[in-house]
Amino acid sequence: MADSTDELGIDRYYRSFSAGTTLYYAGAPAAELYLIRSGRVRLVKRARGVERTIGLYCADEIIGEEALLAGAHRSASAEAIEPVSALVIESDTFRALVRQRPDLGEGVMQQLARRLQRAAEQIDNFSLPDPTIRVLNTLLHAVEDAGEGPIELSPLELSTRTALDLDQVKAVIGQLRERGYLTVGDQTITISDATALRQLHDLLGLKEDVRHGLAVGKPTPLLDRGRRTQ
Repeated sequence: MADSTDELGIDRYYRSFSAGTTLYYAGAPAAELYLIRSGRVRLVKRARGVERTIGLYCADEIIGEEALLAGAHRSASAEAIEPVSALVIESDTFRALVRQRPDLGEGVMQQLARRLQRAAEQIDNFSLPDPTIRVLNTLLHAVEDAGEGPIELSPLELSTRTALDLDQVKAVIGQLRERGYLTVGDQTITISDATALRQLHDLLGLKEDVRHGLAVGKPTPLLDRGRRTQ
């Protein structure tokens, strides 16, 4: 969906949002879709007075797809976490564009399918009480999605996908970095040795199965790479 939109005549729908701007609020009528062209947007939901990021989206991704449903309302608020430019398109206009360019509709369906996969991943994580195993599980899913080569994730996105607080994610990532399983850059996490990460995941999973008497929710201590268990 990264093709130029000039030929469609919709450049007039471009809008810019400064960091911290709320694009739309939870509960508001859903009339427009947002095709992000640059920057990042987080979806935020508040429950019992606690605000949680439930999604993080960047260039070439669509948010606000509720607008395709008649009479729908926003399920979450959307906030620009850095300067964002996006095409803001009313649902009727978007349907007309899809008739001209069926590949746009196919792109939306592919994105929604990926989000269903992410939702299944999050449900899987909810059954894992150990934060370390949650993070490893999510990193390995990301490796599978990316295929060959290293992958990059921001700590905020990892927090969203694991349903863990950012501080918990940073603590686990710090352990993994110290032991050489990954490197951390400017808001990115890069994995180059997925095999070693998989071995650690499997080992800690076995330890969790046989562990007794430890408090749930505390990160599992990590083994140094190459260290043998007795």
